[in-house]
Amino acid sequence: MRNLLRIFQFAIQGFFRNFWLSLVTVTMMIMAVFSLTLLLGIDYVRENTIISVEDKVDILVSIKHGIEREEVETFVTELNDLEEVKEVKIITPEENKKLFEQSNVNTKIIESLEIYEEDENPFNYSLAIKAYSLDQYSTILDFVEQDQYLSLIKSSTHRDYDAFVNKINSIADLVNKYSWYITVIFALISVLVIFNTIRISIYTRKNEIMIMKLVGAGNWFTKMPFLLEGVFYALAAILIVLAIAYPTINFIQPSLNSYFQGNQAINLAGYFNNNFLYIFGSQFLALAFLNIISTAIAIRKYLKV
Repeated sequence: MRNLLRIFQFAIQGFFRNFWLSLVTVTMMIMAVFSLTLLLGIDYVRENTIISVEDKVDILVSIKHGIEREEVETFVTELNDLEEVKEVKIITPEENKKLFEQSNVNTKIIESLEIYEEDENPFNYSLAIKAYSLDQYSTILDFVEQDQYLSLIKSSTHRDYDAFVNKINSIADLVNKYSWYITVIFALISVLVIFNTIRISIYTRKNEIMIMKLVGAGNWFTKMPFLLEGVFYALAAILIVLAIAYPTINFIQPSLNSYFQGNQAINLAGYFNNNFLYIFGSQFLALAFLNIISTAIAIRKYLKV
């Protein structure tokens, strides 16, 4: 137990002894970890943005005035037989009237309803059709616009988000491409820097190491502080990234909520919390592994024990 405490003590002393070199080493690791974290965050935002957009997309079919509900339901049954159709919602004339009143509550347009009697309703049935994916809406539109439904359908509109989704994908792909390059570059630089950091640490502590050997210190006792020092570099990098990432996420989350009308379709904080061990734990292990390998090579080459 005493030897273990001494190993930790020597590792901490080595970490702070060459402070500026340690700072450079940790900074390179921070850039690698931050790049990979950014990459994961962008992938999450892209996937959930597309899901959110797909939830909003639909085909709105307006049924001609005077069509009975039985005919509408027959048409809905035919629509549901299409494998591309996920859901068909019937909007009644009463519901359409309420929607019109709610959307025009503070405008003079609502005065146009005053020409109708209280029991009269100028609105007709309509259908909101959802598909399973964005590329299926064209097939559904072709079905709806067939000649056999001309006597039934007044109009059909489709809110097309394909261009928006394609833009999101292109931006995310571009960022992902260069983020991977940046992550690998910083990781390689980190390995080279820690290799030289440990080499300099060995050189500056050579007298101390010699004394340790003279008083009977074993090889493992001599090597372990340097290996542990490499783990400390990884831990410091992860902790600093956490200190940067979470305040940044909390800062931009209100903007995401506002963009998606407060429904938290994209909950970055929740994503990182739910995947904390996977994201940050795996990055710490990867960094620690790289550092230990680099340190072991430096020890073998420059520490003849």
